[in-house]
Amino acid sequence: MNRLLNRLIKRHLHEYDDHKSIKDFISGIDEIFAQQQEEREFMERTLTLSSTELNEINVSLKENLAKNEKIQRHSEKLIAKQDALFNASTEAIFSFSPDNIIEKLNQAAIDFLDLDVDRLNNGEVLTCDLFLARLVNHDSFSNDIQPIRDNELAVVHGFFDTIDHRSYEFYSVPEVVDGDFFGRVWCCRDITDVRKNEALLKYRANHDALTDLPNRSLILDVLNHAIAMGQRHNLKVGLLFIDLDDFKKINDTAGHQEGDRYLIEFASRIQSALKAGDILGRLGGDEFVVILEDINDISHVVQINERILTLCKVPFYIKDKKYYMSCSIGVSLSPDDSVSSEELIRKADMAMYQAKESGKNTYHFFDKKLEKIALSSVLIDGELREAIKEENFVLHYQPKMCLKDNSLCGVEALIRWQKTPNELVYPDCFIHIAEKNGLIRNITHWLLNQACRTLKSWENTALANIPMSLNISAIDFADPLFVEQVFQFIDLYKINPALIELELTESTFFNDIKSVQEKIDKLKSKKIKLAIDDFGTGFSSFAYLRDMELDFLKIDKSFVLGMHKDEKSKAIVKSIIDVGINLGFKVVAEGIESESIMALLAKQGCHIGQGYHMSKPVTEEILFQFATKVLPHP
Repeated sequence: MNRLLNRLIKRHLHEYDDHKSIKDFISGIDEIFAQQQEEREFMERTLTLSSTELNEINVSLKENLAKNEKIQRHSEKLIAKQDALFNASTEAIFSFSPDNIIEKLNQAAIDFLDLDVDRLNNGEVLTCDLFLARLVNHDSFSNDIQPIRDNELAVVHGFFDTIDHRSYEFYSVPEVVDGDFFGRVWCCRDITDVRKNEALLKYRANHDALTDLPNRSLILDVLNHAIAMGQRHNLKVGLLFIDLDDFKKINDTAGHQEGDRYLIEFASRIQSALKAGDILGRLGGDEFVVILEDINDISHVVQINERILTLCKVPFYIKDKKYYMSCSIGVSLSPDDSVSSEELIRKADMAMYQAKESGKNTYHFFDKKLEKIALSSVLIDGELREAIKEENFVLHYQPKMCLKDNSLCGVEALIRWQKTPNELVYPDCFIHIAEKNGLIRNITHWLLNQACRTLKSWENTALANIPMSLNISAIDFADPLFVEQVFQFIDLYKINPALIELELTESTFFNDIKSVQEKIDKLKSKKIKLAIDDFGTGFSSFAYLRDMELDFLKIDKSFVLGMHKDEKSKAIVKSIIDVGINLGFKVVAEGIESESIMALLAKQGCHIGQGYHMSKPVTEEILFQFATKVLPHP
């Protein structure tokens, strides 16, 4: 019985045990009391549990709220950062809705569309028509984005030009969430300057830096095309090979700069003698060619030759001095003489030499008899073989100067053929014959031996530790035994391999690239330095600049010589310097002939220079005198 109820009964009902009805009544009340007690205790337990759960839930909610606030702050930072990047980008970025409404754009995009502030602030709906209105060629753009029409999730890329003469590259990607497409982002990058630089580099690669005429590469392309068209239409093609007579006198008496001016004026005069469609080009030096297309009558070729010779009779004025110059012209015809562009040039060259033999200031058509004249090279071949046998060669050295502090940082060894005690033959007169007749390896053998012997003799002298660079023919580098030959001479004289620098022409890299790479790796393993010589005159490829472990990049002197009067040459030189520096090369400039050009090259970041302004190639004795002047004294 409930204790409280029991006390109450005992207090007020002393005789309740004697009355059954009262006892039953009290028992019922007791059950009610017991039930209420159970309910109260259950309620108390329930309230206690609910309070605990609520506290736990409250704590969890607070933790989740803190996490959500942290996530929200992080999201806000990300959005702010994305907005900053979005607006800081120099690319024009647009976000389009599925119905081609511009929903968002950055400042570069605003500038691209040429929008004013009022149109942006007044809530005007901006459509893709604003974008399309800026384009020059809608059809081309439409073709580029055709994949989008076929598949809204397509990624597209292309190029377009605008009405304000700018060029752009574009990318477009879809905006997708959980597989649902809700718009598209367009990024447009202004590549106008890139296109201009590419066009400039391409132009300079095909044109002579001095005269701006087509160079040998472009000449061959044009000549091949002319020959093909001539064969198709049964017409002749004429090739004039023009060489100035005694041009060296101009350089020797008036200087190279004035000689360059003469070449420019000479080219201008020849151009005035030609008709529209005739092509004038410069092979190099004082050699020019003219391509005459659609020849019906040989008399036309004769007239052109006579006109050129007549124009040459007019005196040239250089530094107020009058010069009378003449030229010799060789002529070859296609298909009569050949349908090969190289052969036409070779045969016109033969005819030109015949014109010189005939007294100069005249022209001569190629004749098969002239090929016999080529046999004269056999005489040179014989003399050259004798020179190799007797080792009738000497080295002259041109100093290479550090442009930062004007210190001597190397020399280039240049071979000379000592034909007689008083006659030196320069390499451009015999190296090509040696290469053609298989004698170049013998000459290179002498060169490597003499260079290593000289470096050994310089130990403990003013020229100790001065590196020496050597010009290596592509034919030599292709020799499987070349690298071992270099190592043999280094070991023989026990010299520091790091003092050897091998200059390779760009044509070296047109051979078996795998073999070239292996040889370079072997040479580099001995710390031998490697340079690309005359960079910019061949079919340059950035691939070998990137992949080959080279040390020096030598700018061809034709570009350097043109810097004093040609802004384009300056731009080319600056571009080559930048490429070299960015790829980790030391950049060397050849052909420096003035203090101003040397200073400009140094300012542009060029590391090393050589040229007549510092010193012409000299004997070893004079080199020691030069070194004594420029090297610091102990």
